[in-house]
Amino acid sequence: MTTATLSGNLSVQLGDFILQTGDFSIPLTGVTAIFGHSGSGKTTFIRCLAGFENQAEGTVNFGNQPWLRTKKSLPIHKRNIGYVFQEASLFPYLNVEGNLNYGLKRALKAGKAQTITFEQVVDWLGLSALLDRDVQTLSGGERQRVAIARTLLSQPAILMMDEPMAALDLFAKRAIMPYLERLRDEVEIPILYISHSPQEVERLADRVMFMEQGRIVDFEPIEQALNREGTPLYQGEEPRSVMKSLLVEQLESEGLSRVQVGDESLFVPHLQQAIGSEVRLVIAAQQISLMKEKPAFTSMLNHLPVTIESINPHNDYSVLLRLRLSASSFPLLAQVTKRSMQSLQLAPGQHWVAAIKSVAILD
Repeated sequence: MTTATLSGNLSVQLGDFILQTGDFSIPLTGVTAIFGHSGSGKTTFIRCLAGFENQAEGTVNFGNQPWLRTKKSLPIHKRNIGYVFQEASLFPYLNVEGNLNYGLKRALKAGKAQTITFEQVVDWLGLSALLDRDVQTLSGGERQRVAIARTLLSQPAILMMDEPMAALDLFAKRAIMPYLERLRDEVEIPILYISHSPQEVERLADRVMFMEQGRIVDFEPIEQALNREGTPLYQGEEPRSVMKSLLVEQLESEGLSRVQVGDESLFVPHLQQAIGSEVRLVIAAQQISLMKEKPAFTSMLNHLPVTIESINPHNDYSVLLRLRLSASSFPLLAQVTKRSMQSLQLAPGQHWVAAIKSVAILD
């Protein structure tokens, strides 16, 4: 069965800036992050998709529904889009519950089928204690959660989020992230999520569209985007690997949880999620050592059998190994000194044990 897509080819000139996307095709499932530095064209692109830019030319198709074709543009209200802006815009004369009901009543009056309920958005976004609050008394993070909930209650076919955390301080961003993760897991409509934050992308996205100077330069699954060398997500940062795992056991008396990657287990600091939850792990390349075999006595808990796929220069004193885990599609990057590479006579195709000193959790 073919997955429906949001597809097309867009161009528009706004002053000195030119957007010229080239052909694109975005699956209408999960979360697609649109990533790039300020001025790369992320917001212009999503505004063209939504129909806000009247000068946009080209084609846009939402599944079988044409949104833009030969300068004939489907009106915004007929595109059934939910759009979340950088700063929440709530009705000051209504309390939180009133703002939420406004979105729902308007959708039902327009004859939309209700697929997202009031109770669901209150649960997903943790709003039960806020329903009676005057919106003027809400924090920035609380206002944005209410704005997202109201948008969802308009029963959109797709949710577009334009850097929804850009106006929040660090504390508010940390507070709202678990709610966005819950939304990612629960909501059944596709989400386009604009961001210039690698941390937001790695925690929320299923796939990443990279933009530079008004063009789409890459579009790839999150695992590939996070783990390939030279990824735009981590330019200038130390290399690291990000991989999906499954929470399989809670060892509360030891303050640990056991997760599974392929056929192998890793022990990580205790997680709050339920057994069976998907967890993303991040492992810095500097936190990996190679051993010929698993030691009988060691304080390090995590050891994975790996095969060296490639060895590449990294800096003046070290190289970067691309390792392959057995029974897993995920690569693992390890940074070792040139002296260690020579003394161990490392080469592609060799089998080793990767000893992992520490593992951080993204989810």
